[in-house]
Amino acid sequence: MNDREPAALIPAAVNTLPINFAILDDEGTILYTNRAWQEFGEANDIELRADTIGTNYLTITRQAETETAQTAAAGLSEILTGERELFEFEYPCHSPDDQRWFLMRAASFTTSGQRYVAVAHFDITDRYTYERRLEESNERLQQFAYVASHDLQEPLRMVTSYLQLLERRYSDDLDDDATEFIEFAVDGADRMREMIDGLLRYSRVETQGQSFDSVDLEAVLDDVLADLRLRIDETDAEITAESLPTVSGDASQLRQLFQNLLDNALQYSGEQNPRVSISATRDEDEWLISVSDTGIGIDQDDTDRVFEVFQRLHSHEEYDGTGIGLALCRRIIERHEGEIWVDSEPGEGSTFSFTLPAPET
Repeated sequence: MNDREPAALIPAAVNTLPINFAILDDEGTILYTNRAWQEFGEANDIELRADTIGTNYLTITRQAETETAQTAAAGLSEILTGERELFEFEYPCHSPDDQRWFLMRAASFTTSGQRYVAVAHFDITDRYTYERRLEESNERLQQFAYVASHDLQEPLRMVTSYLQLLERRYSDDLDDDATEFIEFAVDGADRMREMIDGLLRYSRVETQGQSFDSVDLEAVLDDVLADLRLRIDETDAEITAESLPTVSGDASQLRQLFQNLLDNALQYSGEQNPRVSISATRDEDEWLISVSDTGIGIDQDDTDRVFEVFQRLHSHEEYDGTGIGLALCRRIIERHEGEIWVDSEPGEGSTFSFTLPAPET
């Protein structure tokens, strides 16, 4: 069998795949197209049918006047000249009934000393449609959170201002119960404002985050400890940390992450003084960071729920908080393509662990 014969290059199973697939020689001449490639060309009346075998794929794409074809031609040229090993490109393709989206992928390979290029077109319409709908849904959510936060902030400020004005102006005429009721109302308005601010930060993790860069977690921790210095002194807390690495991420969001976790450790320490330790372990292309405390702990049934928005395990009378801090931590870690979880037992403390990508060398 001649090594340049298409049948010698690919298994017969390729002909049954629902992927538009072709093999080219090192000059771009089409040697083989599978059944899906042929049927797609026939159904859409385009120049990618079985009768194009023997013609040059690069010539076909260059002759087309569309931007899509020119991009495909440029990428394929780089594959043929050896400038790159893999080319990927998403593009729309109009058919008589609807518009579909495809992913073109081209890569070179060598067999028996001869270099070839495999070209495949994957129908990604369902995935593309889902992603666009998800983006639109996220945009609407962010718009809602922004509008809701701004629309709600003003009446909350007004409620607080008038309650405080009432207390100052008529304090001599109010009994202890009335004064206490006003304090409850002001406290409720303040907590509502904190929840709205937290929700706004939560909704903006993706849209208003900074671009990723190398982040020194030692410097991040130093900044957070400086911000928490007053609380650390007030609670006589002891916070120790191993040498922390440099990771790839958004420095501002990672600072928020550490601040939320340490703030939780200080707050839920129980009756004893807070003791917190931070460690880091390298695992191939990512870092595992752990923040451990000796606090009140979490029941096993609640270790997933604590990362949900507004899911509080304790009443406001027991502990302050909005129920957004850990949800924000998870959102930040998800943006960094990592994972976050907690290992804990009631009365035995908690260890919050999360992964972050190591910088590319």
